[in-house]
Amino acid sequence: MNEAKRKRSSIPWGLLFNIGIICLTIGLVTYFIFSKDGFIDLLNSGIQINVVWLIVALVMHLSNIALDAAIIYLFVKRSTPQFTVWNAIVVSMVGQFYCAVTPGASGGQPMQILTMTRMGVKASNGTAALIQKFLVWQFTLTGYSILAMALRFGMFVQSLDAAMWIFTTIGFMGQVITIVVLLLASFNKNVTSKVIGGIYKLLAKIHLMKNVDEKIRRLDESLTSFHDCNKDLNKDKKLVVEVYVLTFVQLTILFLVPFCIARSFGKDGVGPFDMICAQSFVSMVSGLVPLPGGSGAAEYCFSAFFGEVFTGQMIKSAILIWRTITYYLTIIISLPFAAVRKKKTAADTVNTASASE
Repeated sequence: MNEAKRKRSSIPWGLLFNIGIICLTIGLVTYFIFSKDGFIDLLNSGIQINVVWLIVALVMHLSNIALDAAIIYLFVKRSTPQFTVWNAIVVSMVGQFYCAVTPGASGGQPMQILTMTRMGVKASNGTAALIQKFLVWQFTLTGYSILAMALRFGMFVQSLDAAMWIFTTIGFMGQVITIVVLLLASFNKNVTSKVIGGIYKLLAKIHLMKNVDEKIRRLDESLTSFHDCNKDLNKDKKLVVEVYVLTFVQLTILFLVPFCIARSFGKDGVGPFDMICAQSFVSMVSGLVPLPGGSGAAEYCFSAFFGEVFTGQMIKSAILIWRTITYYLTIIISLPFAAVRKKKTAADTVNTASASE
């Protein structure tokens, strides 16, 4: 009886969190539209916005999603011949939606795996494909961050405050640590298991982690799967080259969206490479915040790194347009794909294979 009362009186933290994120998002959009020097003031100021460049920015982002689907197709097609391009588009859209609406993009891959199993892809094959994709993405993103840090480190020294430099340093170190862990897991899983297992045991001793033995067991399973996926990927040299090139192009066009927005505002003197580096910093830092879409942090980072480009009354409108193209629009166009599909039957699989022939 008491247990039932506790369940009925328990606070729905998940629901409250989602309501809070929705209110935050609505509040930010309202602020960027109606506040002083917001979007309404920009339109009334007489500043001309080049719509063609905004269309180019939109095409850039849609191309990013298309490349994401292409990479998924290349990975999954190896193990599941009946997997189609349309299947890859659906899986990509599912990932786009759940990455956008869940904290730290944590819901994307699980929902993609579930979607693929409904399409007739074995869960083990779908998981392996997404692990391989994550590996390539993380290596490429970290390489981009290192390149930007090395070539344009001094570009923002005068414009960033101390707090933002701390966050930038933490973000960069996080990328480096991630790549070191990935390299260890890829080539020496035993060392990785001992190091992380030791950290787990330390956390258990200071009462910050429970069920440590079960977590270590799951860690060993994940590391084994990760290690095997990496070995399997490296066997196919042609695929390795294809996916790394596509991922590099994907990141590049995604990072060019702010450049297109700047050109739409008449900022003809900005260089595309500087804008790419600035956007890589924005992605690196805002990714530290475990909120859906990095809400709040993404906008703050954009204003910090692009404040010298979008001066005065332009910055709020630039943030609004950037978030609309890269985040809000993503949720809208991927929402129809978010529903869980019915599981494909054996007959459906045969028919799909026959149709592809």
